[in-house]
Amino acid sequence: MNEYLDHLSANDNDIYDLLISGKQRMTVSVLRELLRDRGIFCSAKDEREDICDYISMIPHGFHDIEAIVDKREPPGRRDKTTNIQFDSEIALDDIREAVESYMKTIGPNEEVKHRIGREGGYVIKVEYDEFNHNRAKLLQRERNEAKIDFLVENGKTVVRLPATDKAKRVVEAIKECVEQRRKAPLAQEKVELAELSTPELRSKFFTSLISKLPGFKLRNVMNLKVSSLRRSEESDENLDIDLDTAESEARMEMFAVVHSMALSGQNLVQSKEYKELSQRGFYITHISWKSEQIENPPNIVQFEAGFEDKQNCLGFRYGVQGEFKYHKGSHRKGISPVEDKERARYFSLIEQTALKLKNELLAETEG
Repeated sequence: MNEYLDHLSANDNDIYDLLISGKQRMTVSVLRELLRDRGIFCSAKDEREDICDYISMIPHGFHDIEAIVDKREPPGRRDKTTNIQFDSEIALDDIREAVESYMKTIGPNEEVKHRIGREGGYVIKVEYDEFNHNRAKLLQRERNEAKIDFLVENGKTVVRLPATDKAKRVVEAIKECVEQRRKAPLAQEKVELAELSTPELRSKFFTSLISKLPGFKLRNVMNLKVSSLRRSEESDENLDIDLDTAESEARMEMFAVVHSMALSGQNLVQSKEYKELSQRGFYITHISWKSEQIENPPNIVQFEAGFEDKQNCLGFRYGVQGEFKYHKGSHRKGISPVEDKERARYFSLIEQTALKLKNELLAETEG
């Protein structure tokens, strides 16, 4: 029991850290509300730090701490998405049996729900606790959820999942159960560019992705990140520092070039600046952009895509940050959340386009 005691109790310092570290959510008005709920009123002249200190010193029960944590915690996070494609159809019975086998191995802080999807396929929801020791003590235990979709289409099975270690482990466990049930390995395909050894081809993947997304026309490039092939050549600490500076400068140069291409529609490969950046070993590893839907309504959607392992271009992940809705002849200024059905459609477009581009670029290197 002692090893878990630090997660079950809180002293005045823990409560103070919880209050003082959340300026955006634990505002002065919220802090005063906490006191008013206890029948305590403070002066309008009291500083935020003094109020936090006072609250931390008064007696607290479990439900008092729980109420503070609820106010302090931001809304549930939305992780980036990734996917795996298996080269054969996996029967729903096989998936269900695999999930039920996995459920026999989970601990008390994990909950799994699963069902057949409304439009076919199979849906798995995993709720679990993780500990983040970089946060204030009372916020270290995080309750997370991973929604995993198994989609059967065109004779293949696409697994769409959050780009988190936990979701990947769950999918790997289910995959192993299915393989044991079938008594045969499942061939899989991922969007990875490790076999593309030139900066030009790695960057071409991203510039083609943003310009060739079916049903959309590119409007603007919002941001991008770059890396250098030189990082894999040496592991000298001084070189890493120099490369950090060089990559920061190259990112700004690459952004200017790609941004200009998006506005003018010119061929990026013909750009002198782009050629120089590629010759120096720099390539794009992450990009966010806006595209306008060609069909009505012509909403502008903001996408992002990149690689978790930027050096080897592994761990492809992507997201839909929101959309600017078209209304009465113009687009709204504020970004709006995307409905789940539309988000799934956008994800499918990114997945299919990215996989197609990867295979085309690999064929280009072999040719």
